[in-house]
Amino acid sequence: MKPRLITFLIAILFLLTNCGNNKAATKETNSANNTTTENKESTPAETITSANVIVGEWEQQYTSFDKNGNYELEPEEKKASGTKLGFDWFKFNADGSCLRDKDVKFEGAYEIQEKGNTKKLVIEGGDNLRYTITQLTDQELILGADGAFIVFKKIE
Repeated sequence: MKPRLITFLIAILFLLTNCGNNKAATKETNSANNTTTENKESTPAETITSANVIVGEWEQQYTSFDKNGNYELEPEEKKASGTKLGFDWFKFNADGSCLRDKDVKFEGAYEIQEKGNTKKLVIEGGDNLRYTITQLTDQELILGADGAFIVFKKIE
C-alpha cells in the first residue's frame, strides 16, 4: 500500500509543479501567436505584389489546351494551338481599372481574388469575366478558362 501512496503523491507533486502558471511557457505561446499574426499580415503584401505585377499592357500570344484535363499547364501542353480565344489585349491600371480589346478598348474594372493557392482575375464591365491565373510573372500572364490556357506577353 505504501508504494502506491508514494507514487500517487509524486504524481500530484509533478502535476502541481508543471501545470501551474509557467511564465516561460506563456512567453513561448505569445511569441508563437505573434509569429502567426505577422504571417497573416504578410499575406496582403503578396496580393499587392500580384496586383503590381499585372499592371501594364498584355498582348495575347497564343492559346494552348489542357489535353489531360488536370487544369495544370505542363511543358508539353505549352504549345501554340494556332487559335486565339477571348480578348487579344488587356491593359491593367494600378487603380483597378482596365481596358479590353486593342481596337475597341472596352472599359472595366479588375480585381485579383485569392482563395488558398488559387488566384482569380475577375474583370467587370459589360461582360463579366473570370479567369484562373495559372502563371503571372513580370513578362508572362497565363490565364486558364474552361480547359484552355491563354498566354499573354507584357508589352514594354
